[in-house]
Amino acid sequence: MTRTSQLAQAAQLSLILGVTTSSWLLGVNLTVDAESRTVTGGKLETTGIELAQKSQGVNRFQVLAEADELFQTGRPKEAENLYRQVKPAFSPVENKRTAIYEVEQLPGDGQVYWRNANEGLQQNLDSKIFLSLQLLTENYPEFIKGHLLLAEACQKKSEACKNNAKAEQPKNDLEVLERAGELYPDEPDLLKAKIKALENKEQFLEASIAARQFVTIFVDYPEAPEFASLAEKNLKRHQSKLNESLRIQGVFSALVGAAKTISTLNWKSQISGFQTLSMLLQGESAFGKFMSDKLVEKYRQEDKLVQEPQVLNYVRGIGGRLAPLMGRNFEYEYYVIKDSSINAFALPGGKIFVNTGAILNTNSEAELAGLLGHEIAHAVLSHTFQRIAQSQFLSSLSNVIPMSNLFQDMVGKEHSREQERQADILGTRVLNKAGYAADGLRNLMATLNAQYGGKERTDWQSTHPAPAERVEYLESLIERNKYNRYAYEGVKKHKEIQNLLQGISPSPNTKPPAQANRLNQNTSRANQNTPRSKPIRGNVAITGGQTRDNVEIRIDGAKVESNRNFSINFVVVNRSDRPFAFVPLYAQVVTENGKKLSTRFSSADVLVPAGGTTKGTVQVLGQSWNSQGSQNLTLVIKESTGGGRLFRISF
Repeated sequence: MTRTSQLAQAAQLSLILGVTTSSWLLGVNLTVDAESRTVTGGKLETTGIELAQKSQGVNRFQVLAEADELFQTGRPKEAENLYRQVKPAFSPVENKRTAIYEVEQLPGDGQVYWRNANEGLQQNLDSKIFLSLQLLTENYPEFIKGHLLLAEACQKKSEACKNNAKAEQPKNDLEVLERAGELYPDEPDLLKAKIKALENKEQFLEASIAARQFVTIFVDYPEAPEFASLAEKNLKRHQSKLNESLRIQGVFSALVGAAKTISTLNWKSQISGFQTLSMLLQGESAFGKFMSDKLVEKYRQEDKLVQEPQVLNYVRGIGGRLAPLMGRNFEYEYYVIKDSSINAFALPGGKIFVNTGAILNTNSEAELAGLLGHEIAHAVLSHTFQRIAQSQFLSSLSNVIPMSNLFQDMVGKEHSREQERQADILGTRVLNKAGYAADGLRNLMATLNAQYGGKERTDWQSTHPAPAERVEYLESLIERNKYNRYAYEGVKKHKEIQNLLQGISPSPNTKPPAQANRLNQNTSRANQNTPRSKPIRGNVAITGGQTRDNVEIRIDGAKVESNRNFSINFVVVNRSDRPFAFVPLYAQVVTENGKKLSTRFSSADVLVPAGGTTKGTVQVLGQSWNSQGSQNLTLVIKESTGGGRLFRISF
């Protein structure tokens, strides 16, 4: 076989259609066989052709590695200059029109559309109502009252709304509000109308989730407490409606009893809609924990769980930086699966699964963080839980299906286009807050689009955005919000983990990872056999931070003092218009399991005036420094002024 034909065959292999646990990211029914990597005898092998890195790729890697080092040592401006050398500028984006509410702010023709629509309502002329409002919302989408009036008209005149809508236009009140919400997701009046529409249809769970999503994404908005209250109210209404329905069917008491026996189900067992409902009644976290335990059991029996500590700590460390910024205190768990497809998925309650193929085919820690942030966002926004609660087989409690089918229903189906966009947006925002390059997810999408482009651009009715469109709106999101593209990429550490997975020997100037053939051994044995680097001493580059209401607390380096003690430097920057204060005595450093470590805090000032900055240090006692990666620790500082904001910075 010639070299050319080998390359052609390798390219064909990378486009194999496959049925996997999810098509979470591509937005199409494709999963990617990453150069046909497989697992044989517990060891990852590459059966495809490994192409030598081109000199341009090597130079790019070297520039990024040098920029990462500068960024981590507190020289962000110098790092940015290097990042810019290998990161082309985004195309200029048209600024979104600012939302308006007053009719007088509309141009003359817009005011005519509004006047005609209201006259049509008074005259009960359907064609005049809907034609005027459709023209108004199409030509002037920034006029929020136009969307609200069209939704109200569609709710009162559902048949007329449907009959007067063109093929590409919304045909009911919810579609009107969902389209408007995509354009202006931060407009509370649109969301209130959507929640009311869902309540009118007695879709209380959907109403609760919609409210919670606003609170999670727009946590600093003054309307956030109101939506938090709406979320709780509608969740209670959903549970009450479900319980009443079950009582009418005479199965409620049986469901309560069934919950006690469900834990004995094996992942290969049959499970009924009746049993699934009993799990759902236990709540989102309990349901996710049960399903996660069964799925882990399945992967363990199939020998698909990666046990290598360095790989697991790497993934957990990334997740540990992102999850505290997501706004929901789940018990997050992370698993790495031996699977060559570029794939990941989330179960309810923060149970995150990522394939080795995703690690091997991302170009940096920031890209992998973008992927994980997207999946954590799905869990935080209750997307999978919502899909299961609405699944068709639950409509008949007598239906019995294999447990594996339920897994497939959770992770094998695409999220809706709206849900994917929400996860992209929240994931990218958190990526920026965590100190990663904000274009990590965008760059992964660009890679997928370059390899699997050609799909037609999706319109607003499509079930899933294509990669090309996702690249476009993520670029727009980053540019409009001034997110930092020139922060930490993490190429060197990411390459070490990739080499570890592939069993490639490290270069002389890198830390020696454990050999990949230990992937099939248990954790304790791997720990015993993993080569350990000499404990480091002195200053260490480490970053992380959180911003709330224009107050930023960030970690700015560390110092390893001995085998059992180290100190973390932190900076408080108050960009708000009022003082910020905290009490060092009440600050904490906690492990990923919530254990509080022994610490000593000191700070130049505990009261930071508006526009001011202070520096501090926390010495961690009796804790060894992990020279191989993330410490899996969190610095917790609580405000003692005003609203008592809580800052959690993972490092």
